[in-house]
Amino acid sequence: MPSMAAPDSKPIKFTHQYSSESELNTVDICLPRSPSRDNGKRYWVVFIHGGAWLDPDTDSSSFAVTQDHLLAGRHRDLIEGYASINYRLSPFPSHPTNPSHPADPARNAKHPDHITDVLRAVLYLQETYHFGDRYILAGHSAGATLSFQLAMKRYWGQQYEPTYALELNVVPPIAIAGLAGIYDLHALVRNHADKPEYHDFIAGAFGPPAEWDKASPSHGAYASSWKEGQLAVIAHSAGDTLLEEEQAQIQLDTLRKSGWSEGRALHDLELHGDHDEMWKGSEAARAIDFTIQQLVSR
Repeated sequence: MPSMAAPDSKPIKFTHQYSSESELNTVDICLPRSPSRDNGKRYWVVFIHGGAWLDPDTDSSSFAVTQDHLLAGRHRDLIEGYASINYRLSPFPSHPTNPSHPADPARNAKHPDHITDVLRAVLYLQETYHFGDRYILAGHSAGATLSFQLAMKRYWGQQYEPTYALELNVVPPIAIAGLAGIYDLHALVRNHADKPEYHDFIAGAFGPPAEWDKASPSHGAYASSWKEGQLAVIAHSAGDTLLEEEQAQIQLDTLRKSGWSEGRALHDLELHGDHDEMWKGSEAARAIDFTIQQLVSR
């Protein structure tokens, strides 16, 4: 592993393979300065990319623009480190330039493989940098789904067979920022019944419809399963042409009904731009910056 950065030096950036499952089991890490063991003073930002669980053109590099904004932003001194997680993808044999192959372990994932990979990556980061719950988990689209699935892991352990990598000793985050998230799989497919590709990518990632509620973040019990959580930010855009704002409202209602408002903060944040414009520009950074500001103001 590279040596740690000295204060005020240029950030150190590198990629680590957190699992030998496939070539996609990597995490990009950026260390702005020497990590601090001073609990409560600084946070990690951990990002999970979207791409409908299957798109090889969307990966951990989608965080690069956001990271650059945060490195130069007003809260840069509150961020101890950054990480952007790659994970195994579901099959996409019809991709026009990079079709998946049945023999490729990186491109034939099905739930819970995606969340298992995320858990393994976060576990590696926690064991290496000792930040415990002192991190903001941010995800875009399918990455937002995975962020709240991580917060659901104890609930799954209570309700279902332990097939979701629950044995991993991952500490859930102090805050989640979900950007243009998919929170109710059935509602998504129902609202896009005229577009069979929505059904296809959900079925490719999660199997038959009988399995969709179990995996949907809208079916979590967060007040009891995400005890470390202090803040949830549900960010969405009226200009999103791929995902309706109902998804955000469903998750906001889920958190409220689960008792999240008792001693914890919940924010509904309006972003601007179309679905992928949120991470290609400054909007994802604005959502994460807002999340940090709410944390330090508590």
